[in-house]
Amino acid sequence: MYKSKILLIDDEITLRETIHEILANENYEVVSLSSAQEALDLLDNWVPDLIICDIMMPVMDGFMFYEILKEVKPLSAVPFIFLTAKKEDNLMRKCLLLGADDFLIKPFIINELVKIVEVKINRFKKIKNTVGNLFVGEKKYLLHEVNTSLNGILGSINLLIDGGDDLEKDNIKEFHDIIKICGYHLNRTMFNLFLYQNVINNEVRYSEKDKSNIGDTFENVLNTIQIAYNDADERIFFRIKKATIKVSEEYLYFILYEIVENALKFSDSKSVSVIGKPFDDKYYRVVIKDSGIGFSQEELKKIDAGQQFNREKREQQGLGLGIFLTRAILKKLGGVFTIISTVNMGTEITLYFPI
Repeated sequence: MYKSKILLIDDEITLRETIHEILANENYEVVSLSSAQEALDLLDNWVPDLIICDIMMPVMDGFMFYEILKEVKPLSAVPFIFLTAKKEDNLMRKCLLLGADDFLIKPFIINELVKIVEVKINRFKKIKNTVGNLFVGEKKYLLHEVNTSLNGILGSINLLIDGGDDLEKDNIKEFHDIIKICGYHLNRTMFNLFLYQNVINNEVRYSEKDKSNIGDTFENVLNTIQIAYNDADERIFFRIKKATIKVSEEYLYFILYEIVENALKFSDSKSVSVIGKPFDDKYYRVVIKDSGIGFSQEELKKIDAGQQFNREKREQQGLGLGIFLTRAILKKLGGVFTIISTVNMGTEITLYFPI
């Protein structure tokens, strides 16, 4: 009979041995280690169904360990529970925004530990069975993207419920913000997947009657981006001349959001410019330019559905569908997509929309 596998990491030997014994008695296969580095060595050849890890450890703490695991494809979606001896709001917030499944505050009740472990493993199995076959290529991270957003939402809701009247007003707002950010991210993930299916099945719907105002749509895009990027106002320089173009509001919003958000994400704290105006009597041109990490010529040739370059180094989130879908949809609508990029100098993307 298959036993669910659990990796336990804690430098405190007494607690580690106690948790190991409890979980082993619950019929789990448990491997317990004293450091994150030992765990990384083990995980080269072994994939658990759940990881429980202390936050405060020497050399490599739990947060650093978790960040490394997020970039390893076979491990990126494995449920992860943090152990902490401190009940601090900033630690809880960091756990939730990172996408961890849960955290336990020491000392904890045995039944609480057993129940959380059972729930997380069972939920992971269900999610894996439901969406495990939805990866859109051999190196995709759909399961991780869905799981990360769900963890942030569910974790924040649980804290709001458990905290009740004891939570400060600022804490409540923080958890509301986390739910909002994670909700937008989850919605974007699923919508991108929906569009991807439409593109590969040649089901991109459009009509000659489709029209939208690019100035109004761009304002909506900025409002959404500002939810996740507090410095968006300072970093985005834009000049968009209002005009009506022959693209639906849905597709226009998607294209502008994907390209502008990508420019922000890959240019760190640097500014991004967005300039839009009629090009001629057939097209409206939008130029998005950043001074970020850029792409090599070889990478530009390989841009495809779900392609992400150096995800580990660039700390990417998302499915890697943005540029692929933008180019495919724009072509279908009678528009034009061009990209010029240089490594460590930046990228310039030009979009031509029919008018």
